[in-house]
Amino acid sequence: MPRILILGATGYIGSALASSLLRSNHTVYGLARTPSKANQLARQEIIPVLGSVQDSAAYIALIHTAHIDIVIDCAGANQESATVLSDVRTAGEERLKQKGPKLGFVYTSGTFVHGSSQRRVSDLDPVGTAEANAQPPRLVAWRPQMERDVLSAGDVLHTVVVRPSLVYGREHGVWSSFFGPVLDAAERGEEGVVKVPLRLGSRPALVHVDDVAEGMRCVVEKLPLLAGTGVYPVFDLVTSQESMEDIFRAFAREVGLKGRVELVGAGEDDIFALAMQSDGNLDASRAEQLLGWRPGRRGFVERMAVFAKAFVAAQEKV
Repeated sequence: MPRILILGATGYIGSALASSLLRSNHTVYGLARTPSKANQLARQEIIPVLGSVQDSAAYIALIHTAHIDIVIDCAGANQESATVLSDVRTAGEERLKQKGPKLGFVYTSGTFVHGSSQRRVSDLDPVGTAEANAQPPRLVAWRPQMERDVLSAGDVLHTVVVRPSLVYGREHGVWSSFFGPVLDAAERGEEGVVKVPLRLGSRPALVHVDDVAEGMRCVVEKLPLLAGTGVYPVFDLVTSQESMEDIFRAFAREVGLKGRVELVGAGEDDIFALAMQSDGNLDASRAEQLLGWRPGRRGFVERMAVFAKAFVAAQEKV
């Protein structure tokens, strides 16, 4: 089994991925910024590495001493991801000089790079170019070039780009700033309107965090087979496209909101909400066909009774 280093192992996607890999008997190392985060990893049977993506000395040394086979960047470090790629590429060059096998590198991007798409698109469609169907929102305008840089490193590394769509489930990470005000109004017994800064009529592409983890596990286990075959190593992960209005109505109902939710659209300066309200008419069939990905958690609105309770419980834990 390959030895894997996860950058972002304590994060929303990273923690789910680490659990999935451990269940498949992989050896998993995780980068941790603080001793408390390192202890959190150790309790989950993940081998902690103290360090950060800003200071790569610790994890680059580990790549050599522990003979890491694959580095997975799901740290969500935005533009700092370029530094991670540069450092891992240097480690990969050192390994090749020593006549070792290529180091694997998996970069976690996202389907926001497709922009707000009305027509059906897939991971083979160009992004961030004049030929693209739509341009990515400002939040991730830099990311298409980052993806290209990752793929260009294929001469030194075995590279794969994984693009989860809008992720939900468990503590519902990215949904907190939108679900939070609805929950607060419900707990206060308010009967008025809760305005949510997302576009009425938007239909995002969605995927459960556990299915993201399974998709990335499939990438790890198929990486030796993908390498050198000519397969375009970019995979979108999506399981449904659902109405944002339906999502919030269902959430409001489950948390007992007496009033109603109104989607009012994102302001021009709210770059996160502008990205969240992107339409995602996406095709993830390549991930299923080539990786053997079998998602099992389809449908956000359908199981909102469970998901809303998970979100409420996560707030109480904080």
